[in-house]
Amino acid sequence: MAGLVVHTLPGCSASVADTLNGFAGVEVHQADPTGKLVVTVEEQAGEKTMIDTISRINQTQGVMSAALVYSHQGTED
Repeated sequence: MAGLVVHTLPGCSASVADTLNGFAGVEVHQADPTGKLVVTVEEQAGEKTMIDTISRINQTQGVMSAALVYSHQGTED
């Protein structure tokens, strides 16, 4: 699991949030009126999609940047 802060262009936070919520394993938890989104990215055990998903977020229209602020890799018990 990774936690990101995504900065959007002014006026784009709602459309970016809608787009990101459509990505597999991505959830927007909060949107700030100044264009900051709190986002988590999850991947299933054995997948190697985290970096690709974060890159895809950075390439989304209306996104200025996506900063990784938390990362956790656990093992299944």
